Amino acid sequence: MNVKQLSLHVSKRLGLFYLARLLSPPGLRILCYHGFAMDDEADFRPKLFISPKTFERRLRFLSAKRFPVLDLQDAIVKLSAGTLPEGATVITIDDGFYSVLHCALPLLQSLSFPATVYITTYYCRKETPIFRLMVQYIFWKTRDSELDLSDLPAPLTGRVRLTDQQESGRVMWDLIRFGETQVPEPERVKLAEMIAGRLHVDYKKLFEGRHLSLMNESELKELVSADIDIQLHTHRHQLPPGQKSIIQQEITDNRAVLEPIARKPLRHLCYPSGIWSEQSWPYLTDMQVTSATTCDPGLNIAATPALGLKRFLDGENISQIEFESEMCGFNDFLRRIRSFVRD
Repeated sequence: MNVKQLSLHVSKRLGLFYLARLLSPPGLRILCYHGFAMDDEADFRPKLFISPKTFERRLRFLSAKRFPVLDLQDAIVKLSAGTLPEGATVITIDDGFYSVLHCALPLLQSLSFPATVYITTYYCRKETPIFRLMVQYIFWKTRDSELDLSDLPAPLTGRVRLTDQQESGRVMWDLIRFGETQVPEPERVKLAEMIAGRLHVDYKKLFEGRHLSLMNESELKELVSADIDIQLHTHRHQLPPGQKSIIQQEITDNRAVLEPIARKPLRHLCYPSGIWSEQSWPYLTDMQVTSATTCDPGLNIAATPALGLKRFLDGENISQIEFESEMCGFNDFLRRIRSFVRD
């Protein structure tokens, strides 16, 4: 337990969590998740993946403390109208990892909680693991001390000392950039598989287990049949601020895949990687996007712009006491104090 967590435990025992929830203004809490660990993904990227056990603990806290979990569309309408119930919460999940279907859905169903899954569709259609994530995982997972680059289908040669983090990181990103910009998907898959083989990481297990893969279109239909809302997250996981043509293309391509599955118009968006700018809002409005979520923490109130909704990014890196502090409004209280001190 670190100093921050200890201070939060003390604050809770003093009744400050209860007081913060009591005094919090009416508003909407939006939670953000990504992948759910089916093996050791939460050790690999604890901000990106959360273990099913931790996720279940979060959900049971919401249930026990009577936080009303609302559908996103319903919550946005109530937020605008000022009719949200106390503690109103929305659960959102980004990207559309296969583990949403495998791990998260049964837990959500066990408590009858609605959720919105923002789907990025390039890898959904390709049905291959996310290349950059796969390469990063291979470099993290290997216990080898050296990588031989000779004869790889990439313009790199020599041997890399994996014990040198700077050198290892540089080569890893060189391989990722080459794969993402210079070769089509089948060659990317082959490159990742070759790297895994040389570093003695079981690529077949990762590929067949879908650990780093997104749901395909058939699996998205299963999600929709289970009454889970799917919404927009761009096609290629990019939405460069202010770039009208790219924004329009990304949303058009994303909708082309998702709307036939959802069987309804899709109007809600999640900014890829949390990168957003008010410059983009006119273009999003033109594309009939009515809400967009960021990864900026905080409570959403009636005055919060619908295209700049705040969310709390939860993951395995967040302790239970930190999660409870956020939900009870104590973190919001601390953020206001810090902002006042800075000003």
